Amino acid sequence: MPWVNNNDRPHPAFAEPFRAYANYLAGIAGHMNCCYGRDTELLDGVHRAVLAHPPVHRIQRRQLQPIAAADFEAGLRKGWGFLRRVQREVADDQFFDEEANALLPYSTWYAVHHVGRAFAAAARQSVPRDHVALLHALGRTVVARGLLPLPWAAWCEGCPQTGSHAFGGLGTVDAIHVLSRPTPDTFEDRVALVLRTTRERDLDRAFDGLRQRNVAPGRTRRNLTRADKEGHARTFAPTTLFDFLYRLRLAASYGEADVFVLGSRDEADARELAVSLAVICDATVAALEALVAAYAGPEVLAEAAERYSERTGSTLVRHRAEAWRRRAGRPHPTGPAGPAAAVDDDIPF
Repeated sequence: MPWVNNNDRPHPAFAEPFRAYANYLAGIAGHMNCCYGRDTELLDGVHRAVLAHPPVHRIQRRQLQPIAAADFEAGLRKGWGFLRRVQREVADDQFFDEEANALLPYSTWYAVHHVGRAFAAAARQSVPRDHVALLHALGRTVVARGLLPLPWAAWCEGCPQTGSHAFGGLGTVDAIHVLSRPTPDTFEDRVALVLRTTRERDLDRAFDGLRQRNVAPGRTRRNLTRADKEGHARTFAPTTLFDFLYRLRLAASYGEADVFVLGSRDEADARELAVSLAVICDATVAALEALVAAYAGPEVLAEAAERYSERTGSTLVRHRAEAWRRRAGRPHPTGPAGPAAAVDDDIPF
């Protein structure tokens, strides 16, 4: 790569990839803010929307199994810890550090990963021990069952490399350029694009491995037929927003960290990407929390959040404890009962 003055913004090698990621994230975060609320309203807005989602009403509530309690508590504790890291990076624009953008995708993914494991424990599923297993579980047991609203409801299946892919959870989608400016009218088109390109990347890695198997003598690799590709793609779980968050984590950790740091036009541009990630992280953790509440009840979330906030002094998690206390129909122990303690009509328990 030719030498470029670090003061040149953006770095020409990273400008387009940065803009693509920034547009993806801005479009998704903008939809979340529009539908579920901004800032302190986002948490309750997501909880309310997920618990009002008709498929969630069919979930049979069950008590958290004692054998799963350790995985459940550890998942929430670690997930909230990573969520706090993300929120701290964008809490004060006067002290924003652009280089933190190389780490935010990592922290965002691990916040979702750990709370996803807590959800599996609450739903009495086998708790996934690695990232791929968690992605498959969320794709098949959450998204494919329609348990979450948009943007988490969207999915892509099939083989984009052969044009045999299809989308679910979205309306009719049109082609859109990855560098085009995000707008509410193109939200679903952009989600379809991010899911398709994420699935393409995942399948490309898998196809590279297949080409090294059963190689004929005298050859270094074998060719894959259309049937080979489509058959292997059928073994993959639907690609979802969770897969995209994992894609970002891999990009930031393995080879593309400079994109997130050097590709922005200026500090304000870099901070916009960070804020979008923080919104998506907070909302996605909240969505998984709501599914936990549907399965195991809001009390277990309130109690876990109380223990965490008392031990760490976290305001962010204390707000979660208060929210789940209200939804359980009981006031937070540190505050008086009142109108906020009423149970929402949309809650299926």
